[in-house]
Parts: sequence; structure tokens; C-alpha cells
Amino acid sequence: MFACPKTRAPLQDWYSQAADTLYPVLDGIPVLVPDPHRFLMRHGPWDPGYGAAGEPRVALGVAEADAVTPFLPPSRLPLRPRLMEVMHTLGDRDPESVCAAWAAERAMSGPAVDWGCGVGTMSYKMARLGREVYALDRSLEAVSLARALLTGGIDELWVPTHRGGAEAVRPPISVVNTPLHFAVADVRHPPLAPGRFTWVHLGMILDGLSADDQAEALAGAVEALVPGGLLTVATAYDTGPALPAQPRPEPELAEALTSMGVSLMAEEDDVPRVRRRFDRAVEVTLVHCTAWRRAAGTPTRRA
Repeated sequence: MFACPKTRAPLQDWYSQAADTLYPVLDGIPVLVPDPHRFLMRHGPWDPGYGAAGEPRVALGVAEADAVTPFLPPSRLPLRPRLMEVMHTLGDRDPESVCAAWAAERAMSGPAVDWGCGVGTMSYKMARLGREVYALDRSLEAVSLARALLTGGIDELWVPTHRGGAEAVRPPISVVNTPLHFAVADVRHPPLAPGRFTWVHLGMILDGLSADDQAEALAGAVEALVPGGLLTVATAYDTGPALPAQPRPEPELAEALTSMGVSLMAEEDDVPRVRRRFDRAVEVTLVHCTAWRRAAGTPTRRA
């Protein structure tokens, strides 16, 4: 159910006749962005010295400090005893668990999309619910690592213990048995066939986009849903200490989604997202989670 990110037309062996573009596939992972060759020159796994049009190469990398602790709830993080006491009070709530619980109760059976999959935390929860999963991220490194974790392609991971120190641990998850599909993609140009998915999750990727790009991302996510499909969204609007003061984005996102013909089904604020940095250091972000239902017969694209 992948499609051309330029035209949303079907692909044949990763070729779009409508856009006359052959999308490259690296180690089995298709790069489905509007200008894939320029993208790879800037963000690919090699360093040609200079990027496209003289721009420097920028490695997108993996946002997580390690690939183990994102899969663990706050109460199970391997920390010093004093920190463990604090984290234990947070229990097992995290944005992925909250949104997955909503989907388990409210989403129809069928394929699901994890936008901004990172190391595959939500993709794993989707698969555990028995879903066919499409895991998408702009970073080739993140998508590759998520695939290795979910398919058993990696036996050992390094977790930082202190500055300059790390220990090897086994992946904290089991191999996934439901169908998995991975791709490098840009949320503003979704390479998804319209109206084919019953659940789309946007996890922590709207915060860094402009208002126009947020609208495009939301429209693409809603357009990918079947009528009656569920969209779950997690946002943390003040994730950087250097960001200027801004109003909360949730009211604007809610207004945009309502105009696209989706209805709010569930909402929870201040959901803790905990990331372990070292044995003595954690980062806690309070996340706003919402779930939306797409109505039938409502246009999603802005005029």
C-alpha cells in the first residue's frame, strides 16, 4: 500500500509512472521522498564530500540515547535506586501505551501506520495488537534499527551507563510475527495509498514543523485513513530549552483536524515520556495525547 509521494499513484517495482521516478531501495528499505536522490546525497549512508548543490551532508541519525529504554515503561528503567523510587511512581504510563490502549478499544482491525517510528516503539505495540504495520521515519538509520529490533536482526545493544561508559544488553522485545513494512519517508509527503489504513499514529513529529507543514502532515495522515479510521497524536510543544515562548499548539491542531472531518474521541494531557540518558540521568517530557475518528465522505485536503 505504498504509493508515490508526489502523486499518491500506485508504484510498480518502486517506479512511479505518473511521476516518472524510480525510488531507490537501500538494503531492502525504500526511500520514498519526493526527491530521493537529492535526499540521499544530503542524508544518505555515504559521504561524497559535498551534498547536492554544494550543501553539506547532514546525518539524521537516531534521536534516542539508546535503543533499549524507549521500549520500557518508567517503572522498569534500569536506574540508580533513588531514581527508581521516583520513576516507580509514574507506573507504566507513557504516550505509546496510552495511544495503543485507545486503538485497542476503538480502532477497527486492519493495517496501521507508525509515523516517526524511531527505534520502533509504537510499531512494536501495533504488531503486538496483531496489526500489519507500516513503520516510517525520515532517518534511514532509525528505520534500519527499528527493523533489526522488530525482526530479530540484532542480538546486542549498547546502553550508556555514564559519560564515556556503556554496557551491552539484549533487546528488551521479542520478534514480531505480523507483517512489517519499513520506508524512509517525509510526513509532509506521505507515500501511502489514500483510504487504506485503520489506524495512523503521529508520534512526537509535529512539534518541529511549521504551521503549514503541520497542516500538510495532518491532512496526509487523515487522508490515509479508511472512513471510521482512528488517528492518534502525541505532541510535546516545549521540548527544547532554547525555543522562544510559544502558545500551546493543541488548539490549532484540534481546529485543523476538526475542519478535516475528524472527531475527538479521547484526550489525555501530561502523559510522562521518560528517556534514560545515564544511570543517574533521565529526561521527562509531559506529552499531550489525543485520538480522532475520521468521518465518512469528508474531504481532507485544504483548498
